[in-house]
Amino acid sequence: MSEPSFTAKPLFDTHRVFVKLPMGLTMLEQYPGSLTMLKKLIEAMPGVKDDFIGAQRFLKSYSRKSEKTFTSFRNEVERFLLWSWLVAERPVSNLKRSDIENYFDFLHSPPLHWIGTATMKRFIYDSNLDQYTVNPAWRPFVARETTAEEKKGYKPSHSGSALAYSAISVFYDHMVQEDMILGNPIPGIRKASPYLIKDAQMKQVKRLSALQWDYVLETTCAAAVEQPELERTIFIIACLKSLYLRISELSDRTQWVPVWEHIWRDHEGNWWFKAFGKGRKIRDISVSEAMWTYIQRYREYRNMPEPPAPGDKEPLLNSRNGGGLTSRQISRLVQDAFDIAYAKMVSDGFKNDAKELRHATTHWLRHTGASQDIATRPLKHMADDLGHASMGTTDRVYIQSDMKERAATGKNRRV
Repeated sequence: MSEPSFTAKPLFDTHRVFVKLPMGLTMLEQYPGSLTMLKKLIEAMPGVKDDFIGAQRFLKSYSRKSEKTFTSFRNEVERFLLWSWLVAERPVSNLKRSDIENYFDFLHSPPLHWIGTATMKRFIYDSNLDQYTVNPAWRPFVARETTAEEKKGYKPSHSGSALAYSAISVFYDHMVQEDMILGNPIPGIRKASPYLIKDAQMKQVKRLSALQWDYVLETTCAAAVEQPELERTIFIIACLKSLYLRISELSDRTQWVPVWEHIWRDHEGNWWFKAFGKGRKIRDISVSEAMWTYIQRYREYRNMPEPPAPGDKEPLLNSRNGGGLTSRQISRLVQDAFDIAYAKMVSDGFKNDAKELRHATTHWLRHTGASQDIATRPLKHMADDLGHASMGTTDRVYIQSDMKERAATGKNRRV
C-alpha cells in the first residue's frame, strides 16, 4: 500500500526572513502555497486565522531573544498547528485535553508521510516570480535513516519530548495572556505523560569515537584534493571540534558575524578566537597549535597568506553573496563530511561505527573535542573555553556522564 500524500505546508520561514515580514495573513503574500492552504482551512474553520496570528505574535516575541530559541519554538508550534488543523480538524482554541494528549501520542509515532530523512529548507525562493515555493521534500519530522522500515522506528529523544512539552506550554501561556483561551492544560498533561522519564544516571554525551573522528577528518582532507572547495568544510569541522563551538557561534546572525579579526593574538603571542555565544555572552577561546595549522591552511586556500589582523572584517566563512554562512548551511557542509566518512567506513568494513555516524550532528563535534581534552586540561580552563557559567556544568557533562570510562573501571570488580 502506498503512503498517503503529504498535504501540510510550512507556515513560518527562517528567523532571518521572519523578522522582516509583516504580521497577519500579509506575511504569506510571497508564499502562495502556504497561503492557499491557510485560506482553505480558514474557510472551513474560522478559528484557524486566530491560531495563525496568535502563533505569529508568539514567535515575534521570542524572535527578539535569540535565533535558536525562535527556531526551536517555531518547529514545535508549527507542528502543533498543522496537526490541530489537518489531523484533529479543529482550531487550537477548540482543542480539549484529550485532543492534546492525542497530539503527544502523535509526536511519538507520526505517520511515515510526515517524516523526512534530512533537514530541508521549508521554502525555495524563485527570483523570477519574486516569491517562495514550498519545498516538496520538507517534512515536520526528520529521521536520518533512509528506509521505510527504519522510519517506522522513529522516536523523539527524551530531550526532544521535553522541548515539545515546554514549547507548547509557553505557547498556551501566551494565548492565555492574549485572551484567546481560558487556561493552560499542558502542565497537567505533562505531569501524567508516559513519555517524560526522569533519568539522572545514564546521560551520555553524544560524541564521535576516535575512529569516527579520524575518518571524518581524513576522508574530507582526501576528498579536498579533487574538490578544493572542501577546504572550507575542513576548517569548519576543525573549528567546531577544536574550539568547542556551537554551530551558532560560527554562523552569520543578525547581531554578530564571525570575521577574521575575531582570531586575535595577545601580547604573549597566544592566539584566541572571540565567540558570541549562548546568553549573548562574548568569550575568548584559546587556539591550539594544531588548530592554528588548519587556520593557516584555510587562509592559504582563501589567498590570505598573512595572519589575521585587527580591522579585518572579511567573513570567516565566505558565502556566494559575500556574507557569512547560516547555521543551516554550515550544518549541511558538516553533514556532507559525515556522509563521505560514512561511505569510506562502510567500504573498509566498519559498518557498526558507520551506522552510529549516521546519527551524528554538528553538536557532536563540540562534545568530541571537549571529551578528548577534559582529561588533560584544568577544569576551569575547559569551562571558560566551553562558555559554561560554572565548572559544575563542565564536570557534570564531561566527567560524571562519561559512562565508557566508568564501565571500564568497573569490569574487573570481584564478587
